[in-house]
Amino acid sequence: MEENTNINQTEQTTNQFDTQQVEEQTCNSSDNATNSSCSKRNILLPVCSLIVACVALIVAIIGLCKKGGNDAPVKVKAEKVVQSGNLKIAYINTDTIMAKYTMAVEMQKDLKAKQASIESSLKNKLTQLQKEEQEYLKTGQNLTLTQQQAKEKDFQQREQQLSQAMQQQPAQFQQEVAQQNEKLLNAVLAFVKDYNAKHDKYNVIMSVSRVNGPTLYIDEGMDITDEIVKGLNEEYENVKKNK
Repeated sequence: MEENTNINQTEQTTNQFDTQQVEEQTCNSSDNATNSSCSKRNILLPVCSLIVACVALIVAIIGLCKKGGNDAPVKVKAEKVVQSGNLKIAYINTDTIMAKYTMAVEMQKDLKAKQASIESSLKNKLTQLQKEEQEYLKTGQNLTLTQQQAKEKDFQQREQQLSQAMQQQPAQFQQEVAQQNEKLLNAVLAFVKDYNAKHDKYNVIMSVSRVNGPTLYIDEGMDITDEIVKGLNEEYENVKKNK
């Protein structure tokens, strides 16, 4: 709509220029009595035309400004805030945590005992089954056909069950190990977070291990392992007492 208005105003300006030319011709063809009046018109018409043209230009500029104002504003990305000053960094030796943290030591001990118990139970079942099968081979001919068939079916079922247990137990045990490790990790992370919040010491606390991804070099002055192990053991003992 604004563009059509600008075009109409431009056409009006053009028509006024044409009118001026016609009037000038009329003035030239008229007699001397009307020469004075035509001269005045010749002076006023260009001035009026100039004013109309200026108004049309201003209106066009305003229209363009309004059109441009409807565009979506340009988003300016906020500058990233870079922390100034020196970072305070420390590290914890996770190998030491596993070796000296009471919860970790007891957890590893319990898992090893459970693994040994599972292996021993499967081994005993297998030994007992083999013993009964050997005995059946010696005395089976004394049984009736029905008894022999029932005994052999029992052996077959027990062999299948034992085979499934030997295949499933390792996977089940590994799943339990993973759950215990996650429990241990959560306990350590929660303590370290609380410890740092209370002391307001460090910007970064790293884990260091020779077993998993050894660090080539790190200043031993940044080692807070002993302090963390002490706090973890104190917390664990308090939890055990309150159970």
